[in-house]
Amino acid sequence: MKENTNNQKKKNEDYASIRVKAGTKLEINKFLEKVNKTEDCGKVTFDALVTYFLKNVTSDDIKSQQNGAITWAHEDRRLKRLWEKKKGKVSEVEWKKLLYMG
Repeated sequence: MKENTNNQKKKNEDYASIRVKAGTKLEINKFLEKVNKTEDCGKVTFDALVTYFLKNVTSDDIKSQQNGAITWAHEDRRLKRLWEKKKGKVSEVEWKKLLYMG
């Protein structure tokens, strides 16, 4: 007789993968291993850890991460906006000329 498997929930049905660097994954696994050493309480999972940090991240934390990811292209646009606030609008050609001439 054939069993009805439609009602059985698949193990990974509600999960998706997150791409992280191999070093990051290693650090997370070490952290979770250290956290889960005690058997007095429930196991902390990667999902619980990410959910906790998402709920508790502050605007200062986000700003710090954004500042850490700045490239020269971002910095160029930021400096141009600051210049335009003080001195007024400037064309792209004039802006490049100001940058190169000093």
